[in-house]
Amino acid sequence: MPNNPPVMSRIGVIFLTWQRYLQKQLVPHQITLKQQFVLRKLVSKPALNPSQIAEFLYCDRPTATVIINNMERQGWVKRSKDPLNKKMVQIAITEEGEHKLSSLQPVFQSANEFDPLSCFTEEEKQQLSALLGKLSDHIKQVKHEPE
Repeated sequence: MPNNPPVMSRIGVIFLTWQRYLQKQLVPHQITLKQQFVLRKLVSKPALNPSQIAEFLYCDRPTATVIINNMERQGWVKRSKDPLNKKMVQIAITEEGEHKLSSLQPVFQSANEFDPLSCFTEEEKQQLSALLGKLSDHIKQVKHEPE
């Protein structure tokens, strides 16, 4: 029997490999995967605060701030005071950010042409989805347990 790494390590390697593939597609467009993800999120939400951005990027707040600063320097997002809480900052997409995102459509289409799950049958895809859903639910329980 071959010496396979633990399942969680394999899931991590698969995720990182897929992430690198997608990032490589974006390099010519001078945008990172996380930046395009923020732009996509801001199209569906009028504004987010830096903590919300950090949460959906699965990064800490200082890292999110660096990403936001870089995007603001490019003119893709703008900061403003939260009208409900003047201590808070809101991040919103600009017209230039919307233009940048729309310019990436060919990249998304070419990335979608390669389906990493094409090696599975439909039944295997459903099984994998169910198993990953179960794992995700379990991890969420661990996340919410008191320390």
